[in-house]
Amino acid sequence: MAINNLPAIQRELENPGIVARINTRLGEKAGTFITSVLDLCGEDQALAECDPKLVIKESLKAAGLDLPINKNLGFAYVIPYKKIPSFQMGWKGYVQLAIRTGKYRHLNTGIVYEGEEMIVDRIRGTLEIGGKRTGDNPIGYYCYMELLNGFQKAIAWTKEKVEEHAKRFSKSYSYYLDKKRGRKPVWVTDFDAMALKTMFLQLVPKYGPMTIEMSQAISGDRSDFKGFDNQVSEEIQENANEEIIDIPKSGDVVDADFCDGQTLTDAEKAEIEQEEANAAMAEPGF
Repeated sequence: MAINNLPAIQRELENPGIVARINTRLGEKAGTFITSVLDLCGEDQALAECDPKLVIKESLKAAGLDLPINKNLGFAYVIPYKKIPSFQMGWKGYVQLAIRTGKYRHLNTGIVYEGEEMIVDRIRGTLEIGGKRTGDNPIGYYCYMELLNGFQKAIAWTKEKVEEHAKRFSKSYSYYLDKKRGRKPVWVTDFDAMALKTMFLQLVPKYGPMTIEMSQAISGDRSDFKGFDNQVSEEIQENANEEIIDIPKSGDVVDADFCDGQTLTDAEKAEIEQEEANAAMAEPGF
């Protein structure tokens, strides 16, 4: 492969100790995981230049949720920033975790295009899309859910509201817009996907059933760096419904880096993150 630093990740993934630990965590899925990590680094020069131990550690977070890290699929990502890889959930990944609860009749996120109109029934909490599409430019985004018990809820934001939200909570996005230089953040390279993810996180954690793995995914997601974590902690965790339903799935392995589903304070989460970072740099394995 063309990436000069790729042998570093190859050597790490051929290390017998590393392979044994991956096999212990993932079982028969270990081979697929190793191949996907190699492919991921082979396609991304910046990721290939990161510490391979950290790349594997962040990739295992997606594997622990039984989500592929192929960035073309949009379920989960490992994003490099200043040679530090970070696990990031995609909106499709969150939808997949919600579907696994078996509690949803309908769950959909989507884009509203020019010519169309978002008609929100604020009393019933539902949404209709009126008008007729006249172009390909997005003007808004929405998320809708209906539970098996009949409960419905929808949320819709204009593109301008989403942009203001991104500027407020994404430091990398605000910096890039202000300086017009540096590595393009995901809010620039894939705005629609981030907007749909934002809609999901504004609706489902607040009003829908949450499993332990969904709570873990939200806590572990470092989407677009600390700014989005603040969004999660300030807007979602404070307003999310408090009941967590436990739906174990045979064969799934939850990475030990995740919390146990309990609500943590910001100070506790910061302390855990720092301990994890120190441990990752010190351990000979991961």
